Amino acid sequence: MKSIIIYSPDFSLCYSLLMYLQTQYKVVATTDLDVVSSLICNNTTDLVIIDSEPTTELQIKCEQFRKCKANIPLILTYVFNNKIKESEDKIKGFINEIFYKPFDLNEISLKIPELLTAS
Repeated sequence: MKSIIIYSPDFSLCYSLLMYLQTQYKVVATTDLDVVSSLICNNTTDLVIIDSEPTTELQIKCEQFRKCKANIPLILTYVFNNKIKESEDKIKGFINEIFYKPFDLNEISLKIPELLTAS
């Protein structure tokens, strides 16, 4: 069974996504980006969903994720804001897919198998 990590500072969102995806995947949800780094670098995950605005800190973390596991699919979700468009442009080099909130769970669930087979 493929493994997915869900990161969000919002525990409720982590839990909701975990409940939605757990029938098809082994899912770990966390509010700590360092846990995500550890799991990726220990090669214990196949895909990561990140719920966070694209910031310089997040870009650095995504670069670290790619250094540990170059082909790990990364999905970013956040509320679009024109003020952070430049940050989004910078992080796009490390992210496979972006979904803007409110996102459609069916869209994400259809994209996950596609990303997993491409990795």
